[in-house]
Amino acid sequence: MLIAGCIFLSSCSGVMYLGDHLPASNSVQVYYDAKDVKRDYKVIGHLGGGESSSTDLESTKTKMIERAKSIGADGIIFVEIYTKPGSSDGASVKADAIKFNN
Repeated sequence: MLIAGCIFLSSCSGVMYLGDHLPASNSVQVYYDAKDVKRDYKVIGHLGGGESSSTDLESTKTKMIERAKSIGADGIIFVEIYTKPGSSDGASVKADAIKFNN
């Protein structure tokens, strides 16, 4: 049990979350633009992925999806990739966690 907890925590490291916590979900729909979501929904929180190199963005995406599952989101909308001007340190990724309305 302790090992599983450590693995879970490390898999979400680097992903910040601010919002509601609901029962965990089994799957999360991935969107890259809010207009692509064809169902009514509400934003339940905001996710932020820490500094990632351009080659590590896929890993950040995976971690954010796993975090969205853990907080009970039905979907995640990736809204921004931000790089500091003049910096080669990497990029930050922002996303909205959403819950579909019934």
